[in-house]
Amino acid sequence: MGKFATLLGGPVVAGFAVRGFEIISKLALYLLTARMLGAAEAGLFFLCLTWASWLSTFGRMGIDRALTRHLGAELGLYQGLEARRTLVIGVLRVTAVGAALGLLTVLAARILAFHVFNDPALATPLMCGAIAVSGMATTFTLTAALAGAGRTTSAQFLQNAFWPALTVLSLLLGARDATTLVTAMGVAIWICGAIALAIFAADHARFAANLPPEDLASGQALEPMPPLMRTAWPLMVVEMVQATIVSLPVLLLGMVADAADVGAFSVALRISMLVWMVLVSLGTVASPRFATLHRRGDMAGLAALNRQIQLLGAGLGGGVCVMMIVVPETLLGILSPEFVMASLPLMILAAGQAVNALYTGQDVLLAMTGNGGTLQRLNLAQLAMVLLLSLVFIPLGGAVGAAIATAVATAQGGIGTAMVVRWLLPAARPLAALPMPSRLRPFLTARTG
Repeated sequence: MGKFATLLGGPVVAGFAVRGFEIISKLALYLLTARMLGAAEAGLFFLCLTWASWLSTFGRMGIDRALTRHLGAELGLYQGLEARRTLVIGVLRVTAVGAALGLLTVLAARILAFHVFNDPALATPLMCGAIAVSGMATTFTLTAALAGAGRTTSAQFLQNAFWPALTVLSLLLGARDATTLVTAMGVAIWICGAIALAIFAADHARFAANLPPEDLASGQALEPMPPLMRTAWPLMVVEMVQATIVSLPVLLLGMVADAADVGAFSVALRISMLVWMVLVSLGTVASPRFATLHRRGDMAGLAALNRQIQLLGAGLGGGVCVMMIVVPETLLGILSPEFVMASLPLMILAAGQAVNALYTGQDVLLAMTGNGGTLQRLNLAQLAMVLLLSLVFIPLGGAVGAAIATAVATAQGGIGTAMVVRWLLPAARPLAALPMPSRLRPFLTARTG
């Protein structure tokens, strides 16, 4: 354990510093958006942000997480040329699809505003959200590749922290409506993508050559990595389902509630996701190490790293969840008195995140060890759950129903991934994982290599 604490100590500390900056930036964004735009315009902004986040996930096609695995595995064994080829192919594919989805957003904006969300004021902001759709697709793919290349601090800063800070700057410089703010956000995301590309350009030496297998310290022959899209396809489903779990309740609530209610619930949801930010930070730091250790066959190292990440996530994430459950009105009131109505939804959401925090990193471990197919099936079960609960509870309970659907699906994900890791990777089993029922095993058996 000590060896891995030393290896991860710097990245973890740097990662939490970035997450701290992210939390400050996003809370400032939510606070200033609510206070400067008002509940109705803030609701329009959050709907556009949700739409862009959800649709851009389709544009990434799972390539972002696949690049994290492939670059971590290849660069960990000094296969730079292969890593560069994979990176270029992946980013070009995502950029093309992201641009197409941005165009689709422009063309469909009026239909969505008038006939789906029943709010004509949404049309123009949604059109401008096309910039964010394409930007999130390309930028988040580049930052995921940076994580695979070991630049986890830069990856987290650009993907999660810097663009919210730039968007806050646009508010301070005079953005006072959803359209202007959504446009500024899209430009900020593209700026982060340009910076990520510049980091790769400055790091070109690592991608210049392959070290022959006989020169590796182990002296063992390397099995080739599976094709990029073979890794990416099941992870695409995983990414889409995870984005849908967060986005679907908001979008469905937008169909039955007014913009102010959607804005209040969106703020509660995003506050609860501060826990998720901590968990993602730990997973991002660990992901290239997971991939490298698994490819080397170092199961003892994999187990030690997995449990370290799990304990850190449970301790840090669980503490934040307790605060959300105990003083939800205080947290929401800091943003705006209008959002205190979402106190009960915030408590419910925090409970779901607490369970998820207990099993930090298990989804990342499955993705980085070639079990993307199994992870895909677990996520499809989550999607079925959140869809069923949303259709039942949102018409009955509004924001509370949306919170129930999100929280149950979130907890289900944490419990399910831990069960599967205990079954498929028993040497790296997480603490407190439940056994996998034998009747479910045939359904979950699917590997991507």
